[in-house]
Amino acid sequence: MALLCYNKGCGQRFDPEHNTKDSCLYHPGAPIFHDALKGWSCCKKRTTDFSEFLSIKGCTKGFHSKEKPPEPFSQEGTSDKPKAKPVEELIIQGPKSAEKMQRERPSSDEPRRLLPIKVSRTLEQALEKLNLSSKDEEPEGSCAGEAAAQVRAGTTCKNTACKAIYQGPESNTEVCTFHPGVPVFHEG
Repeated sequence: MALLCYNKGCGQRFDPEHNTKDSCLYHPGAPIFHDALKGWSCCKKRTTDFSEFLSIKGCTKGFHSKEKPPEPFSQEGTSDKPKAKPVEELIIQGPKSAEKMQRERPSSDEPRRLLPIKVSRTLEQALEKLNLSSKDEEPEGSCAGEAAAQVRAGTTCKNTACKAIYQGPESNTEVCTFHPGVPVFHEG
C-alpha cells in the first residue's frame, strides 16, 4: 500500500517497507515569501513564479514521512486573554427611492419660503473688515474722483498700464483703461 509523503517539497507516494535513508528529497526549512520572491529558508534558490517555487527540488535526503506536519500556531483558540467584545453593527442606509422622496417633498402648490441664512461670526467679522477697507479706497475704473481736486496738471494716472495724463477737470470725463490684476509670467 502506497502512502503519501508529507515532507515539504516531496509529495511522492512511497511504500513503507522500502523506505530508505535516502529515498526522500525534501526541504527541512520553512517557505519564505518576501516581496515577489519565493523560496525555502534551507536553500538559496529563489523564484518569482509560484509554480517554479513548488517545483524546486529538495535539498536534503532522508526517510519519507507519513505523519502530517502540525498545523500552524493559531492565537485565536489557545489565547488565555478574554476575547474582544464584538463590535456593534453600524447600519448605513442607501439613497432614498424617487417615490419616497416625492412623498416627502412639499407640493409645488405650497407657498415658497426663504431658507434661513446662517453666517458664522468669523465670516461676519471678515465681511465687516472688507466693507471698511473698501470704503477707504477710491473707486477703480476712473482717473477722477475726490482726490482729483488735489492732483496737479501733468500727473500720469497711477493705475497699471493707463497712460492718461491729468490735464485738469476736463480729464475727469476720460475713461481709464488699465489692468486690474497682477502680471502673470509663465515659463515657456
